[in-house]
This record gives sequence, C-alpha cells and structure tokens, in this order.
Amino acid sequence: MPASDQHKLYIKNKDQRKLVRDCVAGSEAIKTARRTDSTEQGGIYNSMGSQYLPVPNPDDDSIENQERYAAYRMRATFINFTGYTKQGLMGMVARKPTEIDLDPSIKYAELNVNGSGLTLQGLTQSVIGNLLEAGQDGLLVDFPMSTGGTQQQTAGLRAIIKQYPAESIINWRVETIDSIDTVVMVALAEEVTRVAADGFSVDDVTYTRVLCLNEDGDYIQKLYNEHDELMFNQEGESDMLIKKADGSNWKEILFVAVGSENNDLTPDKSPLYDVAEINIGHYHNSADFEESSFLVGQPTPVFSGLNEGWAKNVMKGGIQIGSRAGVLLPENGSAMLLQANENQMPSAGMDRKEEQLVKIGAKIISDKGGVETAEASRIKFAGQNSKLGLVIINTELAFDQCFEWMMGFQGGTGENVFNINKQFYEATVDPQLLIANMQLLDRQVIAKTDVRRMMRKGGLIEHDRTDEDIDGEVEAVSPVV
Repeated sequence: MPASDQHKLYIKNKDQRKLVRDCVAGSEAIKTARRTDSTEQGGIYNSMGSQYLPVPNPDDDSIENQERYAAYRMRATFINFTGYTKQGLMGMVARKPTEIDLDPSIKYAELNVNGSGLTLQGLTQSVIGNLLEAGQDGLLVDFPMSTGGTQQQTAGLRAIIKQYPAESIINWRVETIDSIDTVVMVALAEEVTRVAADGFSVDDVTYTRVLCLNEDGDYIQKLYNEHDELMFNQEGESDMLIKKADGSNWKEILFVAVGSENNDLTPDKSPLYDVAEINIGHYHNSADFEESSFLVGQPTPVFSGLNEGWAKNVMKGGIQIGSRAGVLLPENGSAMLLQANENQMPSAGMDRKEEQLVKIGAKIISDKGGVETAEASRIKFAGQNSKLGLVIINTELAFDQCFEWMMGFQGGTGENVFNINKQFYEATVDPQLLIANMQLLDRQVIAKTDVRRMMRKGGLIEHDRTDEDIDGEVEAVSPVV
C-alpha cells in the first residue's frame, strides 16, 4: 500500500467538505466547479459550473446548447449564506480575545506559534474556522531537526505547532495496546514548492509525512515524495526519531485531531453542511427563476386581422411600441400584448429556503416589521450556538495537549491558561444576584475574585483588567477624610 493511500472515511467525507468549502468561498467557486462523478459522459455534462448547477439537457453537445447553459449559469444568483453564517459565528467567538497565559518555557508561542510569525490567537481562529467548514482540523507539535545533542542542548530551537486541515489528514490507524485505543499511524499530505535546478522554475508537489510508532514503541516520522518513494537525509537515514528535552524518546504520536464533535481521527460532520446544502438549493431556484423571467418575462405584441398585403407593405419594416409611435392596422384589425403570468414556484422555493436557513441558525434575520429582542435571538440560534460551544471546547482541549507536548520539548513543568470566549451575547448582571454575592463576600463565604469574575461576565468590569490592576487603583485612591 503506498504512503499516499487514503482512508475510506476520508474518501467518504471528501465531497461534503468540498461543498462547504466552495460555498464559503463564494459565487466564483460555485460557478466554476465541474462534475467529476462520471468519466463516461463528457462534453457539456462536465462543463464549467455543472457540479452545483446541473445541465438541463446534458445529452445535447451543440454549440447552441452550450451557450444557453452558460447564460443559464450566468443569470443565476448565488447568495453566500454559508459564508455569512461562518462570519457571524466567528464574530461571536471574537467578541472577546482568548485568555492566554503559557508556561515561561513556551511563552514565545503566544506571538509565534508556528515558527513563521503566526500568533497563537491567529492559529486559534484558523482552527475554529476550519472546524466550522470541514468538521476537522489537525495540530502537529514538532521540533526542528538538529545536527546532534539533546533538544535542551540545542539553543535557539523551539517547539512549534503545525496546522493540517482536514483535507491533509489522509490516512490513520488505531490499535488497542494494553486495553487502550492508541494511534499508531497518521499520514499527512503536505504541499511542497520545489525549486528546479535553474533556480527559477518551481513545481508544486504533494509529499506524504507519516507519523508512526516503530517496533520499539518510539515515535518516528517518515517522509515520502510525490512518487511515494521514501526519502533519506544526508546521513542516509529515513526514520526521524523525535526526542524530548532530556534526550529520551517520545512514546506517543504528537498529533491531535480536532473535531466538531470529538477529538478523534474519525471525520466529523461540518456544522455548516446543512446550511451549504440549502444554499445550493436556493441557487438552483434562483437559476430557474431567472431563466423563466428571461424567456417569458418580456411582453410580446400580438396582431390579428392582418392580410398578407398589409403585413408585407405596411408593416414590412417592423413596428415601434410606445407613446411616441403609432401602429397602423387594417379595418377589423386588433393588437394586444401577450405576457405570461408570474411563475411563483421558483420564487416561493427561494423564500422557503431562506426561512429554513433562519431555523438552523444562519445569520439571516427575517424582516417582520420589528426588532427582535436579545432573548428571542438567543433562542433562535441556540442550536447553532451549542455546536459552536462544542467546537470551542474541543479546540481548547487540543491546544492544552499541544502545550504539554511543547513543554516536553522545552523542559517546562508549569501550568497553562487557555480559555476561548464562550460568551456569545452581551450578558447582564441581576442586581439582586450582585447584592447576594456581596453579602456572601462580607460573610467570607466566597472570595473577592468570585465577585469580580461575575462582574466581568456581565460586562461591569473590562475583561482585560486583572485583579491586581483593580487592587492597585483602589490603593492609589486617597481615603475620604
């Protein structure tokens, strides 16, 4: 089996992920995607845009039919409800910055977590975005290879976190070892830009990085090129043995799969998949509505009572319609405008899908002539928020694991604080509850920090004001004499 072989669950979920990714990308991605489900049928069947807007008459490969489909696709309107929904959910998370306080040994990761200048806050947002779109993301803790010595002896080298989207996690294997399900192999696809011998030309190729446990139970990495050929380093070795700060070998694979439902390697459903499906259905209705409007939307003049001589002599140059023109008719002749009744079905289908989008949590507010209360908005989006909350919890757990591994490289032993915002709406503090907490504080049942935590959640204290800042300001105020 080649290293680039794909897991059956990876293949099964590939089309669903692509659907959501394309919807979030917008109209251009939707209107240029081609069908790939048939190699027998070519021609117009596989024309640009046919993946999400099927060709009405795929058996007709004539130029006329191709031009008609191109116009059919062009008139259709794709409104990016999926992208708007993602932006709304991401905005809810970003209402407050992530609370981060890392062990001194990995403090550098707050400003440069991947070795290329990406902040930890930025990586967090990227992971959440990928989970919303694809339902899965991956984080690999890695350490730059050195020429020798223990990791602690190689000054200047730092552990980093590499991000792998769901599309890169192509294969995996889990085995039961000592009654525990253990990940023994993960294959990751990596896009590599290779410079040619002339120093100018470049090729984009896909390598496969295999993370596995060897026969001794040690964690190693292997790298395969685009031809599935095992690659060797300058010393002629293919197995990259990963060591801790004390020089010992790792006994686990330092890769964590983050999921929208749970943090295992089984792909989870994208929280935005249902939105994307309805979004495509809305796009279909739009195409049919615009096509119908184009074909029969314009009024057509109809004349009756004309003889052949009148049509050839009087009306041979055509006619003009409007208040500044007159139409000459023979005796007993008549004229009228023929116009089809409005086709309500595609339009009604679009309206219904917009209502469905609201029900499943899309950020589309129906205009009912009034302003929704905050409580009504909370209830409407409760289902979507629960999915978002689970995404955040899984992201926190994944990063906590990564921080532990990073400290294993850097020799740290402390604790880390990493709390992503879960307060998606403005919270209010019940005055009676506040008074009750103050009474509990006076009776020394709770601490001052407990009261301030509640006040921060309610917006009465700015989230970035620490207890030390507040105590210092209070002490600086002169007492009233």
